[in-house]
Amino acid sequence: MRVIYVDDENTLLENFRLTVEGIARVDSLNLFRKSEEVLKWVEENPVDVAFLDIEMPVMNGIELAKRLKQIDENIRIVFVTAFDQYALQAFGVEAIGYLLKPYSQEDVARELEKAFYIRPRPKKRIEIQTMPDLLITVDGETVSLGQTKQKELLAFLIDRGDIGISSGEAIACLWGGKASSDSLFRVTFSRLKDCLKEVGIDHIVVSEGKKKWIRTEQVECDLYQMLAGDAEAIKKYSGEYLRQYSWAEYRNAQLNEIKWNFQEDAKL
Repeated sequence: MRVIYVDDENTLLENFRLTVEGIARVDSLNLFRKSEEVLKWVEENPVDVAFLDIEMPVMNGIELAKRLKQIDENIRIVFVTAFDQYALQAFGVEAIGYLLKPYSQEDVARELEKAFYIRPRPKKRIEIQTMPDLLITVDGETVSLGQTKQKELLAFLIDRGDIGISSGEAIACLWGGKASSDSLFRVTFSRLKDCLKEVGIDHIVVSEGKKKWIRTEQVECDLYQMLAGDAEAIKKYSGEYLRQYSWAEYRNAQLNEIKWNFQEDAKL
């Protein structure tokens, strides 16, 4: 299994490394001191089990576990702590168990054995259609996005993909740049997240500071497929993209050019 361990003390990281040596279940082990580094790494690398020290500065292990679960709900969490009063709180974020310091190799092996037999949850299939209009389906069921502005904000996020948007860009595009629209943007974004959470896909929208973006790798989207040069997606494009939104005209022109170039290449 692919294992990570997070602790802000180098000596404890080294102790964990030495402890897991020889445990057959461990295929790879990566050690981290900072929560921010872990989150960036997990975005690009699959992890089966995360051992997290609870007492850490800036972001404690419980908050880190919540953030990791947003990236991949199948990561199995084991908390490492010297204080057993954290146990109930740990299970509140879907931890499979905890190690009480000082732990032994047998203790770690037991938690890994438990993790091995926990089946990953099947991931939801999230499909996003932007041509000609926005349609979101989860495992084949259409998602209701509530009010018009919530739907438009999601469409804008999808259009920008993993590049992301700032609140200023959203306000300029969706509310005409009015200074009084800041609170409307925050309320609309919060309600959008609630709509997505109801169907278990709120993890596809990330908010960090003033920037918000879509986890493009976790969805199937005709726009992203077409931009990547997918022949079938290009063939299906009929010349209309998010047609109800004027701000989508630039992207539509880009897609028309992609389609034209594709057809010209096909003639050669």
